[in-house]
Amino acid sequence: ERRAIEQDCLKLVAAYAIAADTHDAERFVGLFTEDGQWIRPKATVIGHDALRAFMLQRPRSVLSRHVSTNALVDVTGPDTARGLSYATVYRQDDHAGGEAPLTGPESIVEYHDEFVRTPAGWRIGVRRSVSVFRRR
Repeated sequence: ERRAIEQDCLKLVAAYAIAADTHDAERFVGLFTEDGQWIRPKATVIGHDALRAFMLQRPRSVLSRHVSTNALVDVTGPDTARGLSYATVYRQDDHAGGEAPLTGPESIVEYHDEFVRTPAGWRIGVRRSVSVFRRR
């Protein structure tokens, strides 16, 4: 049971990166609980409506890849778990299509997650994004 919980939560970590990188607002929103919180360095986004609005306002010309690594999940109860993962983020803001030049990562981020079991399965209740390194 513990391994199944860990695997379900690790899938959320990967799905988050893919949904963000592919501009898939509905999939992104569906990873969070209804009242889910995404706590970012400059703002906090709370709830499905706000998460959807955030994703939909993101310009389609932004090309990004979140390379998730070092993910660890600790089961804290039958319906709760905590996670920590790192992401190396590559980003180009004015991408016009095709292959982008590789200029190195924009940042390295730590994600501190609180996962919750819901009737629909495991979801992110709180995701805290902590910037560790940022290209200036």
